[in-house]
Amino acid sequence: MQCTDRVTQELERGERLDREWDSRLGTVLDEAVEAVDCAWAILATELRRFGYSAERPVPENETLYSYFKAIKWDALEMSDSIYWSLSSEEREKDDRHLEEFEATFILRGDYSARIKALAFLTAGRVLVGDA
Repeated sequence: MQCTDRVTQELERGERLDREWDSRLGTVLDEAVEAVDCAWAILATELRRFGYSAERPVPENETLYSYFKAIKWDALEMSDSIYWSLSSEEREKDDRHLEEFEATFILRGDYSARIKALAFLTAGRVLVGDA
């Protein structure tokens, strides 16, 4: 019983903190969610190319910040899955392109969909100070 009370208290505390983030970030959070949503959609499309499917994650609570965190982590996991599904040659090319993007923050047209999605993910994370 005491353990259940502690878990409930932690969940309530987490939701309270997420609501504070919602309030602090305001419209910036809307833009961050839009960027991360775009990244998720690109990655979901790429996953289908490998024969997998993706379902939007369910946030821990009903706050926008909680949704941002859930979709961000899901997108990161999808990105990893895609990376390890590539051939070694494609991974090497993707590694080079990711290094170029991280150094310049400029997207080139020949970058893979995964790198483009990571760019959107980075933008969303930067907007909320999560990078």
